[in-house]
Amino acid sequence: MKSRHLTLLITLCVAMNSVTRIAHGKSIETSSRPTLKLDVHPTSWKNAEISKLLKKGKVISMCPMKEHLHSCGKKANFDGEVYFVELDNGLKGVFKSLPKDDLGDAYAEVAAYQASVDLGFPNVPPTVMTEIKGMKGSLQLFVETNVDALDSRIYKSAIQEADAEDVANLQLFYFIFGQWDSGPHNILVLKDQEKTHLIAIDNSGVRNHQRVTYGTLPFVRVCYSDKLQANDWGKPFPFEQAKTIENPTTEKLRKTFGDKLPDSFYQSFKSYGLPFRYVIHQNSLWRQYHAGDEKFMVSHTKHLSDQARKKLEGLNLTKLKKIFAVAKNADFLIPSYFEAILDRRDQVLLYFKEQKRALNK
Repeated sequence: MKSRHLTLLITLCVAMNSVTRIAHGKSIETSSRPTLKLDVHPTSWKNAEISKLLKKGKVISMCPMKEHLHSCGKKANFDGEVYFVELDNGLKGVFKSLPKDDLGDAYAEVAAYQASVDLGFPNVPPTVMTEIKGMKGSLQLFVETNVDALDSRIYKSAIQEADAEDVANLQLFYFIFGQWDSGPHNILVLKDQEKTHLIAIDNSGVRNHQRVTYGTLPFVRVCYSDKLQANDWGKPFPFEQAKTIENPTTEKLRKTFGDKLPDSFYQSFKSYGLPFRYVIHQNSLWRQYHAGDEKFMVSHTKHLSDQARKKLEGLNLTKLKKIFAVAKNADFLIPSYFEAILDRRDQVLLYFKEQKRALNK
């Protein structure tokens, strides 16, 4: 086996006797199991055996992810119920618990992994749906990294060190599948003897409906309300009608929209220290997150390899339904959602077709 894989090799040995582990203060007896060597380097993530073991493994220890990261001297920049778990088969994972009546984020995480398998890019850790201690959510392979991408200097350096095609493919994936919330908080950097690997995690943004043109920031649908009475069904998205609220506050938003938007919108509003740029379309409020953030990297690339192009050309409705099979009953999975993904794919292919035509003149 190649040396670059050694640090990521999980060896599951035969236990001569049962071993006692501690999980949440309780002893759990783990029985003997067969010898198994499993390569979990990013180049092996298409191996379906990893997903099977994530799905079937029994939890032997579990703690809040923030607690685990802090114990390793790393930063933790995320919300929600996230846990670091260890399984009896030797795998480690990241479990994200969600309300049983709203598993959309978990479905999106699993679909993002399935999309990466189908396309061959980017690096998304194997992810499955599971239930742990009565909690439902997604379980993703935990990736041991030797650098912290939340350090802006490390993040910028990693982008420069990574293979140009890998960076381009990552941006293509973000744009086409709609991962609008990208950046150092959703990237892991893994360095081995051969290259710097960029690993895309926290892909729940994939579930959001959005409208965008290639090379710009997307408008993400925040909420729907009949009270908006847009009366524009069947009309194209009005990018040119975008409005901006500077220094947004809940009070300013209530003054602008009043009772046309549900209280849940006002209660959950976050400004992120940025202007609130929005569009009203088809009785929905669409927000352009990251507008005004000069440091944010728009999901755009001027490089498209022949291999990536062929994969994108082969993407169709049948494949998308297979990629999102785990989410077939999710409320976001409607015809217009699939149409938007294929539209973004078409935008990319058209862009590079026009670039090629311009070069040949």
